[in-house]
Amino acid sequence: TTHPPQVLFVPSHVLPALHPRRSVVTVHDLGYRYFPEAHKTLDRVYLDLSTRFNARSAAHVLADSQATKDDLVRFTGVAADQVTVVHLGRDETLAPVDDPQRIADVQRRLGLRQQGEPAAPAIVYVGTLQPRKNLVRLVDAFALARQQRPDLQLVLAGKRGWLADPIFQRVAALGLQDAVRFPGFVADTDLPALLSSALCFAFPSLYEGFGFPVLEAQACGAPVLAANSSSLPEVAGDGALLVDPLDSAAIAAGLLRLAEDETLRQRLRAAGFANLRRFSWQRCAQETLAVLEAVNQT
Repeated sequence: TTHPPQVLFVPSHVLPALHPRRSVVTVHDLGYRYFPEAHKTLDRVYLDLSTRFNARSAAHVLADSQATKDDLVRFTGVAADQVTVVHLGRDETLAPVDDPQRIADVQRRLGLRQQGEPAAPAIVYVGTLQPRKNLVRLVDAFALARQQRPDLQLVLAGKRGWLADPIFQRVAALGLQDAVRFPGFVADTDLPALLSSALCFAFPSLYEGFGFPVLEAQACGAPVLAANSSSLPEVAGDGALLVDPLDSAAIAAGLLRLAEDETLRQRLRAAGFANLRRFSWQRCAQETLAVLEAVNQT
């Protein structure tokens, strides 16, 4: 072109085959390396080839988390000093909902309570229903927890993803159809009330490059239970109870701790609010711009 860009920045997807020497790309995660069975074969091949191309061709790479940076260095051979961690921001409009009527209306609309009846204490998950989110183990853990707390309900909110059938099959096999709710996709206008009313937010995902749902739950004051792997400890900070996502009994023990310990729930709420101060799109933009300016000087 007559006026080529000083720096080309691709915040997602793949660098063009023909690109300026000063190109920067963001890699969000390498989950396909850990859980290849959670991806279709062609998708997995494409993700691997495109990630390697990005890492080796760009002048500099941005990673959403230290966990993703570590994966890039490990799996693509890119030098550590060629990758900068820039945490993403969060939705700063999210806040706790204190209005009982608004919460009750949302719970009824989502099928979580009947008119005139109190809602059961809810363990809430929000996200796509897919294998990487570890929901079959969460259902197993919920079944164990209900042996001591039969009043609990599990809310698995989100649209069906690829290979979601085993989740529904496990619920049926355990006879939990009346205790596990599938409200489907939750509108942005209803999400704060759902999260604010949760006994806890459960996110035992097997792999996350960042983990927006954890920050959304913290912003609404929900105590968080999260996996102790990938980027989740990094993003959750002190505002989550961390458990082994491969151990259903450990997940169940964490759920019971949160169900029984009001002091723990309050501590995690406060720590969650404090943790949120680390994340903003303004900071993300400033740190990204600093990298682009540095690359422009090379």
